[in-house]
Amino acid sequence: MRIQVSLRLDEPLILPIHYNHIIQAVILRWLNEENYRRYVHDKGYEYNNRRYKLYTFSRLEGKFSIDADSKRIVFHDRVKLMVSALDDNFLQYVVNTVIMNDDIQILSNRVYVDEVTCFSDEIRNSGIFRTRSPIVVYSTFERDGSKKTYYYNPMEDEFGYLIRKNLINKHIAYYGCEPSNSDFEIKPVKNHRLKENIVMYKGVVIKGWSGDFEIKGSCDLMKIAYNAGLGSKNSQGFGFIDVVKDIPEGGR
Repeated sequence: MRIQVSLRLDEPLILPIHYNHIIQAVILRWLNEENYRRYVHDKGYEYNNRRYKLYTFSRLEGKFSIDADSKRIVFHDRVKLMVSALDDNFLQYVVNTVIMNDDIQILSNRVYVDEVTCFSDEIRNSGIFRTRSPIVVYSTFERDGSKKTYYYNPMEDEFGYLIRKNLINKHIAYYGCEPSNSDFEIKPVKNHRLKENIVMYKGVVIKGWSGDFEIKGSCDLMKIAYNAGLGSKNSQGFGFIDVVKDIPEGGR
């Protein structure tokens, strides 16, 4: 399930260019049940010494300009934010908070809630999906006594392999069992140009990829991919996908 929050701006919304951590903090504030908020933020769903928050969010969408000198992004008129979660309770808490408040504080900016829309889409087993926040896939390893991080691109075999493995782990963490069917494939749409995104999150460099992808998988894993996000760092605002076009059964 997912929601779209449409915001009206009486004055320009001015944020750092790298604003993921700011929007993440706003969403967590919207969780109006303290114990649940603490669970999501501090613990999450655990499996194999990893914790999964199982929610994600899009970039802010709307007319904007970039102030290169101050390294700020300036949104004008209206913006939209989409939030998606595997647990419907997460979004229920968010909606309850948002609809009870006419305005929202984002740093020093005050914005106003115009509309909240809930979506419970029928999730298909295959389709063309577009990222609304970059997909991040990485591995960490030790070299020369220090930890290194390698970010994969969609043309590397590890990209799809690690996304599938991550989805299976999320399923086990949330449901307590492996999916009944673990089929999952992802590949870039032919002749479509992908974009590498470099995002700073609290001083840490994160690399992800945006664009259109052809995705096919089991109902179990497609549900997690759509609601909880693809790849890693979903709760930091990565891996949000939206369907662009269905693929007929038997067609690829």
